[in-house]
Amino acid sequence: MGRFSGPITRAVIEATDLRWSVAFPLVERGGNVLLFVPLALLLCWSLPRWPRWAVWLLCVSGSVGIEVVQALFLPARYPSLVDIGTNSTGAAIGVGLHWLLTRRR
Repeated sequence: MGRFSGPITRAVIEATDLRWSVAFPLVERGGNVLLFVPLALLLCWSLPRWPRWAVWLLCVSGSVGIEVVQALFLPARYPSLVDIGTNSTGAAIGVGLHWLLTRRR
């Protein structure tokens, strides 16, 4: 369990009466999404000549890299396709936000 996910999960349980087995995965997945939203948004602004799909692909590649490192070098952690999916979703939201904030009317 992560340093922040435990207290956040307890707060979700208190607020919703969900069981730990339901609340913890929701908090973990939500955290993965929220982590990649600002990353993709900032990368879009930092790399203005890159197409948005390429920024999204860079974020997905980074997520896959994180999972590979966990599989190969961090025996206490385990890789997860769900993490890649939630990170990719967060990156897509960040790229979409960039499009919304920079489109010309």
